Amino acid sequence: MKHLPYVFLLSLFLIVYLFLPPISFSQDETPEFDFSRAYQDYLYTYSTYREAHDNYIVAREQYLNYKTLTAKTIAMEQTLDMLQKRDETIRTYLTALRMKMAETTGIADYKQNTIYLKLDSEVGWYIEHRDKLSSAATLEDLLVNSEEAEDRFGKSQLLAYQALGVILEGKENDLINQMDEQIEALKEKTSEIREKGDKDTTTAERWLLEAENKLTRGQEKIDQAINLLDEMKPQDRNKAKIYTRSQELFQESHLYLKEANSFLKELIREIKTSD
Repeated sequence: MKHLPYVFLLSLFLIVYLFLPPISFSQDETPEFDFSRAYQDYLYTYSTYREAHDNYIVAREQYLNYKTLTAKTIAMEQTLDMLQKRDETIRTYLTALRMKMAETTGIADYKQNTIYLKLDSEVGWYIEHRDKLSSAATLEDLLVNSEEAEDRFGKSQLLAYQALGVILEGKENDLINQMDEQIEALKEKTSEIREKGDKDTTTAERWLLEAENKLTRGQEKIDQAINLLDEMKPQDRNKAKIYTRSQELFQESHLYLKEANSFLKELIREIKTSD
């Protein structure tokens, strides 16, 4: 049986750790189920899965070495425990992704709803699969059930990467929307100044154009990143590499947005300065 890649199972931590709010509540206060709580649930189930996997390895080796009925019984118990915790780990991972998406602004409604449906379907599959594991009559039955989850994993992995991409896209879209509003306001102000003849607006207009160009370049990088993820297939063996490249494109987009923001700050100072 395969051991789910630690790199994938920890990718949520690597992507969203910086956005985690501090956990603070009194002993008699029930914490709200939000992303932070869902993420803690994921970390806990992941740690129990790793422990269960270690126990499964030991039991498997003992069974293969001794071939006794006792060793086989223990191997079956440890295999069942490991497989149930593996399903639960993926379930909590996907649930945390859903909560992170719910708390992220800037995501188009149609994209959010589409991913919600897919995540809910995937979570439902792992719940059903986890629950039916206990009905396995033999160790061989458990191995068949394990292969079902391993076959499903490619689809789950693809969905998780695409969901993370939509979350990153939402954060960048939020910045673009804010700067678009600021640019429109500055255009109106610059036009007003030009019409009144209070100040030469040539420099301000050039910086506005530069800022818009940076936003356009940033949007192009976002589109490239999303296209990479949209073209990914469940059977692709290099999904992690594709996702890493999409992250790089989002980072390049963010640099363009930072440059655009810098131009807008310069522009505001230019407008406030009298000739």
